[in-house]
Amino acid sequence: MKHSMLAITALLLTLCSSFTTQANELTLASWNIAWLGSHEYNQRNQADYQQLAMYAKQLDADVIALQEVESEYWARKVFGDDYDYYFSTKDWVQRVGVAVKKSQGFNISAKEYKALDIGKVRHGMDVTLTRHNQTIHILAVHLKSGCFVDPLDSDSINTMPNTSVKEEKHKEACDKLSRQIKPLEQWMDSHAANNAAYIVLGDFNRRFSQDIALKYSDDKGLWQAINDGGQAKLWTPTTTINSNCWGGYYKDYIDHILFSPQAKKLYVDTSFKQLVFTPKYTKKLSQNLSDHCPISVKLTL
Repeated sequence: MKHSMLAITALLLTLCSSFTTQANELTLASWNIAWLGSHEYNQRNQADYQQLAMYAKQLDADVIALQEVESEYWARKVFGDDYDYYFSTKDWVQRVGVAVKKSQGFNISAKEYKALDIGKVRHGMDVTLTRHNQTIHILAVHLKSGCFVDPLDSDSINTMPNTSVKEEKHKEACDKLSRQIKPLEQWMDSHAANNAAYIVLGDFNRRFSQDIALKYSDDKGLWQAINDGGQAKLWTPTTTINSNCWGGYYKDYIDHILFSPQAKKLYVDTSFKQLVFTPKYTKKLSQNLSDHCPISVKLTL
């Protein structure tokens, strides 16, 4: 009888521990929902919004970094009324936002990170979440597009050809992305100095796996530039696996979730997921849904 009671007590403690862990888990996601707003490029109909809402329900994230979403009005068409929404005010339909599920009971502080706007590019959203005496700092970003693998040092950029409109745009993209490195590092360094847990996530428009494969120096690769030592050392699951979005149409991730060492301690092992759309790729479908598939992780917070 005594042994039975001990066994039951042990089982109850295990179940309680498991329940507490699950109750404290947070699903953090990032999703670029292409041109979700009033721009003419958005040609979605009601059925398309319903399909997006279906995928949002499958994602079932507690906190979502959003890119290319114009405002709370448009976000609600996909995610509904269960979230509080925080958006940048940049005068452009491709805004950056963060959605936080109301039921999670976070103490939330949110502000724009305008320093990323080095000239006709998007702001970031700086969000601090606190609960259970734990705090995580989140920076949602959508960096300059068009320089996915090229070196970012000034010498390389200066020698890029610019004899056509296409070449001029490419050179400008690399120049702007290179100038976003400093404000990105400043945000991370400010939290690293306090040994804080922080995560930077969103659309970086950069193939970090290629930065690594090309063995770029700190001045050439975005990954190398921002991945310093100590509390500024970063980890992300997206550098060692391929993307399956739209059948692997683009195999290298440009959407990333970057963890500081303190944030990595909160990561639930093997929890990284990419929610892949079921239809076969067509350009039309990628416009009606998105050319980006959402990615997510779980944290214990």
